[in-house]
Amino acid sequence: MEYRKANINDVNILINLRKQQLLDEGDVPENCIDNDLKKYFSENIVNNKFIAWLAIENNEIIATSGLCFYELPPTYRNPSGKVAYITNMFTKNEFRRKGIATILFEKILNEAKILNYKIFRLHTSIYGKGLYKKYGFIDSDGFMHLKI
Repeated sequence: MEYRKANINDVNILINLRKQQLLDEGDVPENCIDNDLKKYFSENIVNNKFIAWLAIENNEIIATSGLCFYELPPTYRNPSGKVAYITNMFTKNEFRRKGIATILFEKILNEAKILNYKIFRLHTSIYGKGLYKKYGFIDSDGFMHLKI
């Protein structure tokens, strides 16, 4: 198994894995998002606003992780306002439960720590909840959203 950081040449596989992840989580493909995903990954990998690590087996990318960054107004508990958002955690079915996601998760956590991020957020499917709890993430029902 090989692990490496994603680069601009990996955009197409990131698109395919992202769409598979969304389907696995129960998202309904109401419209084509390929161009939007291509634009997002292409722009944000280059400017380091999105970092991904990949797991590769026999020259095939079989798992991915993702980390994007944003800033909020400072708070007492987060004076920098910097937040690292974990996303795109996905492993193909036949490779699950083998520790691959854990290795990828540790790689993106280390990336964020090197960049001095101390607050991490994510939303998880049922598949990943155990992994995140193992690292001390707390399940919060306070998440709300509005679609306009």
